[in-house]
Amino acid sequence: MTYRELLELYKAGELELEQRKRIEKDIEKQEAISDYLYEQEGIPGLEDVFAEEDRNRSVFIDGRQTETGKEKAEADQEQRARDQRRKNKNRRITQEEDIDTEFITMINRSIRRAFRRLGLTVLALAFALILFVQFCFPTIVSCFYYNPAENIGNKDYTINKMSRDMAVYSEVFLPGKRRVSVEAESKGYGKYNITVNQTSSFTRNLTDVSGEIVRGKLRYYDNNILKTPVSNAFAYSNLVGKEENTLEENLQCTRKYFQLKENEEVNMCAAGTKEQSIESLKNLDSQKMYIGYISLDKIMPYADFKKYVDKQDLSEVWCAVQVLEPQKDEGDLEEAADFSNKDKAEAGEEYITDFLSGAANIGFVCVPSYNAAFNWNDKKYPALLPGCETDQMDEPDHWDSVENNLKKENYARQHFVSLLNYLSDQKQFLEMIAGDDYSPEALKEMASYVKKNGLKIYGFTTIADKDTLLKLSKQSEVYEIYTEELN
Repeated sequence: MTYRELLELYKAGELELEQRKRIEKDIEKQEAISDYLYEQEGIPGLEDVFAEEDRNRSVFIDGRQTETGKEKAEADQEQRARDQRRKNKNRRITQEEDIDTEFITMINRSIRRAFRRLGLTVLALAFALILFVQFCFPTIVSCFYYNPAENIGNKDYTINKMSRDMAVYSEVFLPGKRRVSVEAESKGYGKYNITVNQTSSFTRNLTDVSGEIVRGKLRYYDNNILKTPVSNAFAYSNLVGKEENTLEENLQCTRKYFQLKENEEVNMCAAGTKEQSIESLKNLDSQKMYIGYISLDKIMPYADFKKYVDKQDLSEVWCAVQVLEPQKDEGDLEEAADFSNKDKAEAGEEYITDFLSGAANIGFVCVPSYNAAFNWNDKKYPALLPGCETDQMDEPDHWDSVENNLKKENYARQHFVSLLNYLSDQKQFLEMIAGDDYSPEALKEMASYVKKNGLKIYGFTTIADKDTLLKLSKQSEVYEIYTEELN
């Protein structure tokens, strides 16, 4: 039976199940081959048809196709189908491999691109972080601490903040060691190298003081140069008495108040007794300069003191001001009574003793020997640094006007009050340089006391040689003198 006859039986539905499945499988193969050839435009040409006929003709004998020729034709067709399927499979595999290769290449390219972008992003972030840490972060950290290099000048003068702060502080607390110039170099993270310059000298030598500020902590490499005076530089330390008394009278009052014997010394001044002070002055080196701490025999109002000191022809005079409210002690009349209050004691009147002890050794320069250019808020701190205004430095007779102004008690009082108020407002600087010794609140109280009670001067300092100090010691206004060698 021929294949065509099988197809006829298939169409009639007369084939067995197994034969029908085989025919359906062949039909499906042929349809797949036809569809593929159509899609690939692989329709055979006439030469292919004629070649096929020649192959079929070769199997005919006496004008009739043999069974062997038909089977050969079917086998050839089956072989061609298999070859075509193999080619299609190989082509499909190749296409799939090409697609896979292209997909993998695309994925790899995307991954490489993503990694490049990530690498560039990380590099940019790392670079930005390095720049931030190197340039921005140190500045940000420094903002939380005292900055001595902060520029407070104007278009004509470049002045850092610590120069002005030091000028105010040294005038109040460092008699004879005033400094008006500070160099500050920022190292970042709140760290600065500083040099406190000496711009004027009485010894022909300039001694600068170097150090560092690390996050609000000050350290001098030499702590001896800018030390504040010893607490008992003046004889008014640890003294009990009345402001109107002489110093000797108050020493007697102190002895009686503490019930001491006549031979017990009550003068706590660093110079010792008046006699010991004179002997010390005689032993000074006449070739050297000294800071003399002169204790006045009586506390003097500023106007009287200024008249006295202006007659002396002294350089760089600093006056010590009473800044503490005298404490009151309502003690026993007999124990507290002294010869200056005998009438009150006999009359039975209440006697009140003024405590003059604990002199603060705080004051201001009333006869300046030099100044530097500064500017400040004159409305908030009037007369803060007389002679230092940058807008008046070139005016004629400016220095004479400064000296004349300091002769006036009202002007001098305002100057001193402004010094105290300014320091109390510089909390970071004050904490750094004074520690726990003076709080802003304490300085405010001192300013209020002086503003209310005026300037009361119990001593002064000057820079002088041996002969000048000996002459001063012989004056009636002077009780005794303590000295420190000038660096």
